[in-house]
Amino acid sequence: MMRSPVDQGPVGRRELLRWIAAGSAVFVSGCGGDGGSSGSASAAVDVVTGSASARRPIPAPSPTPTPAPAAAAFTMPFRSGVSFSTIEGAADSLPGHLNGEVFVTPTSHFAYYAGKGMDHIRLEGSWERLQPRLNGPLGEQLFDHYGDPNNPLRNPVSLVKHYLDQAHADGLKVILDLCHNYGERWVGYDGSWGRKSKAQLGSSTVPISAFVDYCVKQVQAFGNHPAVVAIELMNEPHDLAMGENGWRDACQQAITAIRKIDSRIAIVIDGYGWASAEYWAERNPTLHRLSDPANRIIWSAHQYFDSSSAGIYNGGSERAPGDAQLGVKRLAPFIRWLKTHGFEDRGHIGEFGAPDRAEWHPIVEAFVASGRAAKLALTAHQDVPYLNDPYTMNLFPATDAKGVITGGDRAAVRLLQR
Repeated sequence: MMRSPVDQGPVGRRELLRWIAAGSAVFVSGCGGDGGSSGSASAAVDVVTGSASARRPIPAPSPTPTPAPAAAAFTMPFRSGVSFSTIEGAADSLPGHLNGEVFVTPTSHFAYYAGKGMDHIRLEGSWERLQPRLNGPLGEQLFDHYGDPNNPLRNPVSLVKHYLDQAHADGLKVILDLCHNYGERWVGYDGSWGRKSKAQLGSSTVPISAFVDYCVKQVQAFGNHPAVVAIELMNEPHDLAMGENGWRDACQQAITAIRKIDSRIAIVIDGYGWASAEYWAERNPTLHRLSDPANRIIWSAHQYFDSSSAGIYNGGSERAPGDAQLGVKRLAPFIRWLKTHGFEDRGHIGEFGAPDRAEWHPIVEAFVASGRAAKLALTAHQDVPYLNDPYTMNLFPATDAKGVITGGDRAAVRLLQR
């Protein structure tokens, strides 16, 4: 399958080359669990009474073995929500301008989705913006700003916390998707980005240890906020030199490090190979082996319905196919994988969407119904903070010049509200 260049909107938010080669089909059955018990019975103790004559020793009763504490039962911490693109857009423009490449999402957007029954947002952000220097502090570089140089939201850490506060005020939970990086990132920051270059995760330039450091610092900075329920380790890793095995190893190292400081936060794992639901099983033959002592892994797939499965939709002009079950068919391999490995209660669709035209609605409706039947949490793609942005999957309704809603709900929002 091929993914071609995608324009995420007229304001130049991000451009990707999404070339997908279907991986070789490798099916691995079985699921490792670590809910065993431990503890050993004491050896029998010979007991001799006070009589002068020897008596037959009476074995002391063995204490009942104490099982090791089991991981807490898992409950999906979110069900219906939308992605917020706020800190991810135009990731090649570093650090980006506040209210330019990085646009502050109006508070009305939080209230709108909460009012429509959504229970979470997936907060997208790029690694470089939060941590420009590998292994460095978060928020080291401030966003450029067109106006007030003292705006506290110029600090990306402050901006994230602002969003967390707003989400909490409106009763929304948050998935931290602050490594929306596809398996690579810009490096070379030395006080400026004048000599930047891009490198893959797992290379000598961006070692797994740097990725783990960033994951841990996110949890340290934001994990205790009452709105935060999950951290997504990285969005859509693909085509890494270290392959799926390397991605699994990076995830395991991050899980192990996070659990040393936080046992509560759920950890969202995107599938290797663009997180494709359609090709999940063949591209992720070993990912199910990941182990979490807190038993709080969530598996996250993405799926679109255009001819390339990339979410391009030819800029929104692509015609819908006649098969209303297209999305259901593309989702089925991911659902089967979850069932095979005993993860039926841990599945998540982190991105899905289509142009908001009537011809696409039957496909989206059947897809949502299939996901609901499989007990998947669903996050629609995406909210755009710019007023009346024409991006084909923009979920926020039309507004007037002051941001007051004048249009009807988008189809995906109506379906999730059901």
